[in-house]
Amino acid sequence: MGQEIERKFLIKHAEWEELDKPAGKEVRQGYILTDPNKTIRVRIANNMGWLTIKGISTGASRLEFEYEIPLEEAKELL
Repeated sequence: MGQEIERKFLIKHAEWEELDKPAGKEVRQGYILTDPNKTIRVRIANNMGWLTIKGISTGASRLEFEYEIPLEEAKELL
């Protein structure tokens, strides 16, 4: 079990463009369930499958459970 803390930042576009940035990576994801109390997401990244369950938000934080699942099962769910 983990505690997710959501943080967001505003940046200036010109300063962002000047920064060296790493190469992007492909992420494929979909949501099995979204409601005010919980979210269930399936994600594929780096040839690995993940199932994530997120609880209700309290301020900027919420409980998050993330489990690696077989890649083929993640593909089937998506």
